[in-house]
Amino acid sequence: MMPESRPRPAAVSLVVPSLDEGAELHETLRSVYSGSVVPAETIVVDDGGADGSCAALARGEWRDRGVLVHRIERSGVAAARNAGAGLAKSPYLVFLDAHCRLEEDCLARLGDALTARPDAVLAPAVRDFGGSAYGCGARLIDAELRVRWLPPRADGAFSPLPVAPGGCLALSRAAFDRLGGFGAFRELGLEDVDLSLRAWRAGVDVVAVPSARLAHRFRPQPPYRLGAASRAYNLARVALVHFDGRRREECLRKVIGTPRAAGVLVDAFTGDWEQHRDRLAATSSRTVEAFFDRFGDWR
Repeated sequence: MMPESRPRPAAVSLVVPSLDEGAELHETLRSVYSGSVVPAETIVVDDGGADGSCAALARGEWRDRGVLVHRIERSGVAAARNAGAGLAKSPYLVFLDAHCRLEEDCLARLGDALTARPDAVLAPAVRDFGGSAYGCGARLIDAELRVRWLPPRADGAFSPLPVAPGGCLALSRAAFDRLGGFGAFRELGLEDVDLSLRAWRAGVDVVAVPSARLAHRFRPQPPYRLGAASRAYNLARVALVHFDGRRREECLRKVIGTPRAAGVLVDAFTGDWEQHRDRLAATSSRTVEAFFDRFGDWR
């Protein structure tokens, strides 16, 4: 039975990509709809799952709440987010992993931040399940493009960030369209680094919102099989699109020695990276060198 009074809706479309997340997906949505505000709409993108967890949303409480499930062939998290954004009707977008728990006012805080900074990509504060330490945004630490979480400001103020981790990030529809959405990446990994680099280059700030808080279940492996070469391909693509000289060379060297490295490099080099690189070069207002000058190098 639905409650007699519901939290007020925010002018936000929530996009949740999901692949065989099982009960995690439903618990994530319960935390969303237990908040002080709820999304104007929620779009769950079933990325080719087989466990029935997305199909179950067509029944009962989720159907009554108007949760939309959109199924695609398995295409990876970046494509799933883009598919959800393509269906969204609200002026603001929040992308959320299907294994999170939002604090009661998390969505309200993000909604307020989106109103205040519709020109930015917003990153909330995130902790691991069972942990108490929050991180808010991240920085690149090595040529594998691994990241280290940054501590949130104690005063809760907005502050510039290098990378908005993809587990939860928010931006206006206008900013999303300006950036061209998420890039063409395989399965899982580095789509958030690419988006953050493209935002920097386009003059779109990535901004911390420490007052918006959630827990994210960090897992050594997702509940589905990943191709052994997917992240290596994504690493090569970021390097080719964004970097020159030493940085590009260091990233590509990290691909060597990974499974099917030769095929990965052939796929990356014969792809459409040059078109994307040229388009970015023609439209960028800030350089990649300025990004590392501002936020620190991985050296």
